[in-house]
Amino acid sequence: MKIIPAQNTIGDFMLILLLRTILIYAFIILAVRLMGKRQVSDMQTSELVITLIISDIAAIPMQGVEQPLLSGLLPIMVLVSLEIILSIFMMKSVKFRDIICGNPIVIIEDGKILEKQLRKLRISYEDLYSLLRQQEIFDISEIKIAIVETNGSVSLLKNKEEKKN
Repeated sequence: MKIIPAQNTIGDFMLILLLRTILIYAFIILAVRLMGKRQVSDMQTSELVITLIISDIAAIPMQGVEQPLLSGLLPIMVLVSLEIILSIFMMKSVKFRDIICGNPIVIIEDGKILEKQLRKLRISYEDLYSLLRQQEIFDISEIKIAIVETNGSVSLLKNKEEKKN
């Protein structure tokens, strides 16, 4: 007796893709929640890299049913586990955190731009002035200290204004 494999219709194929997409979406939401709540602009480099890799891996099993679903979910689970372990190590070891995330760097001190630090960070004067204008600073002499944080944001401390009586 000859067994004839069942022929998948286009509707069956689309239903399977829909279900796989929903399952992967829910799994990634769970994975991101496990890694912690952060906005993209607040992410450390390692977190951003993991997020990009996860999105790339997740796309593979969503695009076709010939790819086993587990072959997409397993690497995502491994990456999320690695990110959680990495974040635990970073919380416990300052040296490890410095290696992975880097250190904040002072770029302006007492109203003077530290050119060596700008070059180290590969920030042009135009980019610096743009960052300052976004924080409503139009005169560098107003700044006591400006620091580029490990996530790329700039923190400023203005000079104290003298009180007028």
